[in-house]
Amino acid sequence: MDNNENNESLNEEVEKLSIEEKVIPKEDTEELIDDVKEEDVVLKEEVSPKEESEEHKENVRNGSKKSKKRKIIFVVSLILILIVIFICGIVCINKINPNAYKNLYVLGIDMSGKSLEQIAQELNEKFANYIPDKKFDIYQGTDNIFSITPEEVDFAINIPATAKKVLEYGRTGNLITDNVNIMKAFFSKVDIEPEYSFSEEKLDEKMINIDLSLKDRVENDKYSLDENTYKLIITRGKTGNSINYEEEKKNIINKFASAYINPNTNDTNIILNVAQKKPSELNLDEVYSKVKRDPKDAYIDETSNPIKMVSEVVGLDFDVNELKSLLEKEENKAEGKVIEFELKVIEPNVKLEEITYKMYKDKLAGLTTYFDPSQYARSNNLKIALSYLNDKVIMPGETFSYNDTIGDTTAAKGYLPAATFKGGTVVDEMGGGICQTTSTLYDVALMANLEIVQRHQHGLPVGYVKPSLDATVYSPNLDFKFKNTRKYPVKIVTSYSSNGSLNISIYGTKEEVEYDITLSSKYLRTINYTTKYIYDDTLPEGKQVVVSNGVNGYVSEGYLTKYLNGKFVETIKLSRDTYNAQAQIIKVGTKKQ
Repeated sequence: MDNNENNESLNEEVEKLSIEEKVIPKEDTEELIDDVKEEDVVLKEEVSPKEESEEHKENVRNGSKKSKKRKIIFVVSLILILIVIFICGIVCINKINPNAYKNLYVLGIDMSGKSLEQIAQELNEKFANYIPDKKFDIYQGTDNIFSITPEEVDFAINIPATAKKVLEYGRTGNLITDNVNIMKAFFSKVDIEPEYSFSEEKLDEKMINIDLSLKDRVENDKYSLDENTYKLIITRGKTGNSINYEEEKKNIINKFASAYINPNTNDTNIILNVAQKKPSELNLDEVYSKVKRDPKDAYIDETSNPIKMVSEVVGLDFDVNELKSLLEKEENKAEGKVIEFELKVIEPNVKLEEITYKMYKDKLAGLTTYFDPSQYARSNNLKIALSYLNDKVIMPGETFSYNDTIGDTTAAKGYLPAATFKGGTVVDEMGGGICQTTSTLYDVALMANLEIVQRHQHGLPVGYVKPSLDATVYSPNLDFKFKNTRKYPVKIVTSYSSNGSLNISIYGTKEEVEYDITLSSKYLRTINYTTKYIYDDTLPEGKQVVVSNGVNGYVSEGYLTKYLNGKFVETIKLSRDTYNAQAQIIKVGTKKQ
């Protein structure tokens, strides 16, 4: 049926309706016809049953996937919530725990659940008297220039600080850091590194000796005042090796700590970080401010108790520009050059010896030591050093300095190169051997009941005084000083014999209470020497030549004992010293026959 036929049929129906009910307007009839046409078109465009089924299936599949995804998200969220609740529970339980957390260890010792006192007690039982029995060798490149032990600087575990560190684990950071650390300790072992303590003073002294032991070390420009000739002695510096004290101290302490953490370690070598450095020049304005002084008359203040005797002071002055011009001369710029500059002397009106000559009538103490007169250079140096010490007056309350009194040991003063200890070996240096005068004076000052302000031991054993009763100097780093703590001035008197003996005595005025003092020493243990072989291709293969004999070292203590009117008063330990062994050196031939 075509559209025309449809229209005619429709019109017939309309006519019937018009007759039976009412007549439909023409406009409404046309609208109705259009609606029927549109419905017919829509019916033709409807989706087939097959297409409708595929769309339904796809919607079902998508709905299933979304449902599974929602379930996974729910399960994961639930697990995370449970983990957070579990962690929070553990953290809360630990936070109310006043003792050490679980799995905290110090050097293999379990500190879990222990209080501060219990941790300290545990560490005390294990480490209170423990010092690693190891020697650490200091190397400059491939050369072993020094040795040091933890015992020599009082290195030990700091028990109170370590116990506190254990207890503070997981308690001193922010909320996140603390909780992370607590959880870490809950599931695995945590090693707490101990805190350590040591003597800064003793380590600093060792650093000075290490510095002095450097091969080809830098030497800055320096000056000294010769109080006998009133000359300024200036020595030009030398470019050389240097070290960073603080950096090397940290390296040494870290090595000591490693001996605690791993007692069986064989890593006991310390390699110095050595750098080249140019010498520093003198600040002449600073030199002038220290050297220039006005003259002062000596006087005695009898109103003070004890009586105060003030020595005269010789006035000194010089022209800074004149000294600067002298130093700028080309011949005076050479490294190591020694330059003497004469100062203007201004004499005081009154000298102490003129008013106190009666105050040195009593011999307070004296000691004779011996040397080999066949060693000419050393004997010569001893004689010169004694001449600088002779008649030196130290006022009550005044501190005597050996280096200030002797000054530089230069060739200009007549000194010669001779054997001296440096960095655990024997080397020739200008003025070598004068430490015998220092050691002798040290013992005399002790016996005269004077206060020792500064004293340093030798690195190797000496034979002219007993162990632990020696004293060494190395200007400007190492000095020997004592203070006159008596009521009256004292004077040093020296003598020298070409037969091989020297004497140093201290004179003054005896007081109402005078102690008789004796000195003694005790060996604690021996340090056996080692043998070092040097291969020499100029000697026949297998032949051995002893270059130097080995000398055992030792650990010793020095003591001072007081008597009053023949009765014992007290014994005082002066020091405990370690003297390194001197290696035996043997050359071994490698030359083929």
